[in-house]
Formats: sequence, C-alpha cells, structure tokens
Amino acid sequence: MKKILKLSAFALLAVSLTACSEAAVKDTSLDDKNSKELPPLHEDYSSNWWKDQPNGNADPNTKWDGEGWILSSNEVSNGVAIADIKTGNPVKYIQTSGTPHHVHLNKDQTWAFATQRYGTSVLAINMETLEDHNIDFPGFDSDPAPQHLTFSRDGKYAFTSLNAVGAVGMIDAEKAKLIKVFKDVGKKPRDMNVTPDGKKLFVSLQAEPYITVIDIETGEMRHLERTETDYGKGTGSGLDMSNDGKFVAVSNTADDEVAIYDSESEKLLKKIGDIPKPVNVSFMGNTHILATGNRNDGSISIMDAEKLQLLKTIKTGPGTNIPYLGPDGYWYTSQNGAGYLTVMDPEDNFKIVRKIWGVQNIHWLNWSPDGSMMFGSNWGDKTLTKIDLTKKKDFRTTIQVGLNPNGIAIKSNVPKEQLVKYQKEINAEEANRIKKASTLIFPDARDINEEAFLGTCLQCHDIGRIMRNNSKGPEAWTSVVDRMKGNGAKMNDEQRQQIIDYLASDQHKSLSIQTELEAELAKEKKDKE
Repeated sequence: MKKILKLSAFALLAVSLTACSEAAVKDTSLDDKNSKELPPLHEDYSSNWWKDQPNGNADPNTKWDGEGWILSSNEVSNGVAIADIKTGNPVKYIQTSGTPHHVHLNKDQTWAFATQRYGTSVLAINMETLEDHNIDFPGFDSDPAPQHLTFSRDGKYAFTSLNAVGAVGMIDAEKAKLIKVFKDVGKKPRDMNVTPDGKKLFVSLQAEPYITVIDIETGEMRHLERTETDYGKGTGSGLDMSNDGKFVAVSNTADDEVAIYDSESEKLLKKIGDIPKPVNVSFMGNTHILATGNRNDGSISIMDAEKLQLLKTIKTGPGTNIPYLGPDGYWYTSQNGAGYLTVMDPEDNFKIVRKIWGVQNIHWLNWSPDGSMMFGSNWGDKTLTKIDLTKKKDFRTTIQVGLNPNGIAIKSNVPKEQLVKYQKEINAEEANRIKKASTLIFPDARDINEEAFLGTCLQCHDIGRIMRNNSKGPEAWTSVVDRMKGNGAKMNDEQRQQIIDYLASDQHKSLSIQTELEAELAKEKKDKE
C-alpha cells in the first residue's frame, strides 16, 4: 500500500511541476484552486515588436482568445518551426538555406522574417499560405550573413544587419521584397533601431570603435564616438533605443561600460563604467531605465538614462542574456547557462522575488497579448517552454520545435479556419520532420579531445558559429570556449583544455555534423542529380 501511495504522490508532483501536455494542465486545474487573477497590463509595458530583440507580439490585447501560432528559429537544426499555441501541435517545419537566428513578424503579422546568419538571405514566410522565399542581398563576394532585424515604427520597412559584409539591408516589410542595401556601414553590424519618425537608423558595430547613424532617405552616414579601445576582434555588442526615441545606449563590452547618446543631437552624453562585460542592453518598457545582460559574470546592471548614473548591479545567474519588463510589471531575465529564469520586483529595490525552474538555458522570452502566457526558447534543447501565468504555481508545457531554438515570435491573429485545420489532428508529416530535424548524426570521436568537444556542442547553442569560426591558435579559441561555457556548455577544467586544444588544431574543420532531416534531403538532392 505504501508503495502505491508513494508512486501516486510522485505522479502528482511530476504533473504539478513539469506538466508536459495541455491535457495535464487542464486535469490538474479542474477545481480552480490554483487559479489567480492576472493584474492589468502594466502602464510601462511595451511589446517592443519593432525591436531586434523584442519581448512580445505586435498588439497587446487583454481580450485575446488564447489562440494562435508560435514560431521559432532553430539554429542547429537549420530550420524554422511553426506550432499551435493551444495544442502544441506542429503546423509546419521549414528547412532553411542558412542558420536561422532570429524570427520576427511584421506589424500586421502577415509576414515572418528569419535572419539566416552564415547564409546569404533572410527567409520570408507568407503567414497566410505558409509559402516561403529567400530575400537575397546581391553585390557581395562573400555571404552577407544577416544577423539581427528591426522594423520602422509604422511597420512599412524592415532592416537587417549584414554582419559579414559591413552593410544593412532595407526590406519592404509588407511585400517581403528587398528595397536597397546600405554599404560601408562598419565592420560587423549587429543591433539596430529606427527613430520613431522613421528618419534615422542607429547601428551598433561589433568590430569598430564607433556606432553608425544612417539617414534612411538619403543614405548619408555619420560615425559617433564610442571608445578608443581596439574592437578589431569583434567584442563590441548590443544597442537599444528608448521607446520615445530620446536616448540610444550601446554596450562597450571590452570596456566594461555603456555609452548613452541623445538621439536627436547624436551627442555622446556619458559612458557609464563598472559594468562587467555588458552584452545585450535594453530600455525597460516605456521608461528611461536601462538594464544590461552581463553574460560573463551572470549579472544585470541597471542605469538611469535621465540621470546618467549606474543604480545597481545584481547577480541573477549563469549566462544572463536579456532583461525584460513583463506585462505584470516585474522584470524577467533570461539565463543562457541556467535551468531557471529570474524574476525581480523593480518596486522593491529590484529584489529577486522568484526563480522559475524547469527550463534549459532559456534565451528569448515572449508574452501572449493578454499577458496570461509566457514563452521561452530553450537553448541546448529542442523545445520551447510555455508557462501559464494564471496559476499560482508554475504550470509548464513544452512545444517540440527543433534543435537549439533562439528567436521566437507569436502570431495571435490566425484565422479560425486555419487554426481548426491544424488542431483537428496532429500533422504527422510535419511532426516527423521536426523529429528528424531534432536528431543529430554524430561521427565517432577520433580522439579524446574530439570526444570532449562532441560532448558539449548541444549545450553551447552555437555549434554553427564554432564550426565556421576562423580563429587561430589556443589564445583565440580560449575566449570562444569560455563563451560556450558561459552560454551553458557543461565542461570541467580538463575538458575545457581538451576542447581548446582540439579547436586550435583545426580538426573540427573536417567534421560533418548534420541532422537526420538534412542528411535525408541531401540524399534526395543527390539522387535527383
């Protein structure tokens, strides 16, 4: 009898903590004891749908019916997955020509755009027909490698940083067609933001000591002072603009500082120091409060852009990536190297009030239009996490999408007939494609160093970047491996050194790592030839 009781208790605990299906959530909630009322959307909350690292869909809506699709760009599977939010059922899986990094929906949610770094194009998906095409950027001798993407506030245009060729592409976001390319922007452009009037584009550069401002109509460019440090190795990083367009902030990662500018005058106002290796930088909702994700030491630094001062640095956990202002008014930080995400109360001196466990290396966060659900992409895994925020305790479901999901986006206005089509029964063909896209084919390790490397690559999130990296020698690879570790790769000191030695030897250049789906498609192509 005791054995049965113990098993029953374990089963209940498993359901309440790690519910893995929509049915499980419903079954445990029939008596409504775990329900709670959601607060109204916080006055400072913004979905930031136009930004290159947003935290919501295009239209916050408290009357949302809970229906829609979620899209994810899966970097190791080299594909974009679309799934039904309510059931978790696959809608479609699209194998891409490059490595999809971020995925965005335009203002009307009629087109999805996925940047394909290490590739030549941005993937455009018609959200009515689910047909796709590539938007190419001609005129370069090497792959442009689109990295991040942002929109003009009116929704008419999208801009993508062509990281490998020092350029920015301008796209008609309503027709999914290339308009023009701004060349000679600077080395390794990354983040971008358009002023609310749509006239100027601010661009951060990973490998230059300045940021670039582009006059969108004329193409005129200006370089703004940023640092005297040599950023030739590509250590510069994130940029953000306050929602009212007043301030622009950029992370000077190698300098342990954030530079803040007046966007109208384009003057550097101040460099705020004592910030440990900031990467992503975010204005919190509609405020002038600024926060950074400091991956190296797992902290965030909080600044007041009006007063130009550092308020506080808080340890939040391994691989801290992006701070978000949630629709409930709390701050959330995604943790690239942890099994949780962190929740803070800005009204209580930014006190950490909660850690939400049961996630893996969570990277991007997204909220439903009414704030009732939160979604996260699980780096180093093949799932998204969906958390029901109408419950007093966490009720999580997972959605199968493909290996190493990074950027995610929500389409909340799917027509009813389209929803019903994919909810009636699981799309077996697409589910099978996702399964194959989630399974890597590994070669047998040739030595102990290669074994150590292969044992970490699913946790590093960035196997594509590692395999294409042209670093030379142990010193250069040490920083790469330490970044892998900071992003969640599990390794001890001995394994760390083995991986550095392995990569420095260039043995990885002869490796062939692909998914079952990629191998199958390659064989089909070869057979046709």
